[in-house]
Amino acid sequence: MTHPTYTQQSLSRYNLPRLKRIAAELGVTPVGDKRAADTWINAIITHQTTQLQKIDEQTKAQAELDQYITAQAIAPEQLTITEISFYDHEIYCGKELIASITYDNDLTQPWVVMVDGKEKFRANTWAICYRFIQWHHKDGTLNPSTSEEVPEVPSISFPRLANQTNSDIA
Repeated sequence: MTHPTYTQQSLSRYNLPRLKRIAAELGVTPVGDKRAADTWINAIITHQTTQLQKIDEQTKAQAELDQYITAQAIAPEQLTITEISFYDHEIYCGKELIASITYDNDLTQPWVVMVDGKEKFRANTWAICYRFIQWHHKDGTLNPSTSEEVPEVPSISFPRLANQTNSDIA
């Protein structure tokens, strides 16, 4: 419920019964001589001042919260993709390696998300793996450990053919 804002000058025009009604509407009880109009006027003005300060503090806090939310929505942390080969990609947040996407010849879900050398997710396309990384990095659930070491990218060994030797590979 909103109440009109009274000034010292406008309150001084009212008689004592009217000042008491205004104070009752605002929920104000004066301290001091309740027979004097100045006591009621001062109580009403003081009450209005404290209410405005509360509103100002709430408005300031809401503005700070809105600014923080806007900053997060406009400028989220950017992920950078480094393509090692067609089959190997590293995903960085700033200078920190957060995950890698590799290919491992599985028939149904060949693309694998690796975090700290452990498999976290598999999918049939590279894009689904990347979306998984984006989603869980934004939530903070991609790598819950807080180690500051940069993990090594896992190496994948491919199976050899029956007649293939080491000299054929090099």
